[in-house]
Amino acid sequence: MADTTTGATVAPTPKPARVPAGPAPTSALTQQHRKLYWPLVAPALAVYLLLFVGPALSGIWISFQSWRGSGDQMKYVGTRNYERLWNDTAFTTAFWNSLKILVICGVVIFALAFVISALLRGMRFRRGLQALLFLPYIISPIAIGVGLGLLLDPNGIVNAGLRGVGLSSLARPWLSPDRLFTTILVGVIWVTTGFYVMLLMAGADRIPGYFYEDSQLAGANKLQQWWYVTLPLSWDVIAISAVLWVINALKIFEFIYAFTGTTDAPPEQARTVPIYQFIMTMGGRSPAYEMGYGCAMGVVMVALIVVLVVLIRRVMRREAVTF
Repeated sequence: MADTTTGATVAPTPKPARVPAGPAPTSALTQQHRKLYWPLVAPALAVYLLLFVGPALSGIWISFQSWRGSGDQMKYVGTRNYERLWNDTAFTTAFWNSLKILVICGVVIFALAFVISALLRGMRFRRGLQALLFLPYIISPIAIGVGLGLLLDPNGIVNAGLRGVGLSSLARPWLSPDRLFTTILVGVIWVTTGFYVMLLMAGADRIPGYFYEDSQLAGANKLQQWWYVTLPLSWDVIAISAVLWVINALKIFEFIYAFTGTTDAPPEQARTVPIYQFIMTMGGRSPAYEMGYGCAMGVVMVALIVVLVVLIRRVMRREAVTF
């Protein structure tokens, strides 16, 4: 470039050469973490593959077989076990009973859990009340089922107490075939509600108090505080609770089996899919030992749980709220 005042020529300024970007240097601590990663993860991963993934894949394979257990030769039958499920009225009844527990008990449990958690939030002795509500959940389901069965026996304490106070008209055969499943629904609600109250209370307790103070200054009542403060700020806990309920509801076994009596198979009106699966494999006085058929039931229920969990996660997805 020429200088117009002196006539001298000025050389152009050279551009600095670009240094190729290389990998960022790693610290000694990061290198140590990488060295320890697989030695620490490998044992847990091996146990998971051995005790969970392996049996799950074996169950899928067995569902396409006709097999009576150890010592019997497997015979490949294709999709015959799944076709049999479609035409099996006993399985259909058990399947719908499982869905009734999922939907009916789920609606009532979460409605009660929301109401109870809202009422307990401002109570003085809420810790003790929470413990009392949670107590049925930590007791063995077998013990709870047997105890309720004895209480609700036609000559049990409930009917005897009603007759003793002159309310004989309210005494009912609670364990009769036409009332048995309704009684089971009530029992599941009573046993399980406390657990979800604890979860919702844990989600509400982490909300800073100034949110409620601000809402009170704005004139919000208790219901509005719950709707505009507690519900959105504990939504992630509610979503996790819903997922846990789906998983737990579709695999309820011990409580129903003990409640209806363990001497033989529960009546068909009270069977869920896990109960029927147990009967068709190793349960009852005369087990059927139809392992392939039982595995087909398990595959169907796992697929149902996966679909419901994915659906719930998508429906209840919200942007994370930080506070």
